[in-house]
Amino acid sequence: MTTEQPLDELLRECANSVGGKNFFLTLAETIRSTREGILVGEKKQINYSSGTMTWNKTLHADNWRLLIESAKVRTKDGNILLPVEDKRHKNILNMIRTLKPLTFTVKPNNSEDGEGFSFAALEVIDEKTTRVSPLFKAMFTMPIEVLKKNMG
Repeated sequence: MTTEQPLDELLRECANSVGGKNFFLTLAETIRSTREGILVGEKKQINYSSGTMTWNKTLHADNWRLLIESAKVRTKDGNILLPVEDKRHKNILNMIRTLKPLTFTVKPNNSEDGEGFSFAALEVIDEKTTRVSPLFKAMFTMPIEVLKKNMG
């Protein structure tokens, strides 16, 4: 599984690793209905009917909001790092430095459903280019109808 894969292929592969499309969509819907306080809390875990999603780093509300906002930005190359002249550059750069190691891991409750999958929130390409990972966008910000359409 690589982020260079077409999104539909990547989504299908992830869905298959947690028991199928319906289990994957249940997780996505659970994420969307989860309050921010749970995401930025110390627990670092979301339970859904078919499994668990955990992450390796405590999230702070300001960085979390900036990450979600950045995931929704549409630029030609997907770069979220703004030019140095932009007043938001420093905040985004600090968010990138803080959340670069952030990884989410999804595991199904039943091992027969699959091995699960992991994904990073950010893809740091070089010192001037950072993108929000396609899986992060799909799991956290993409409308469910668009997600279903992308899964085929």
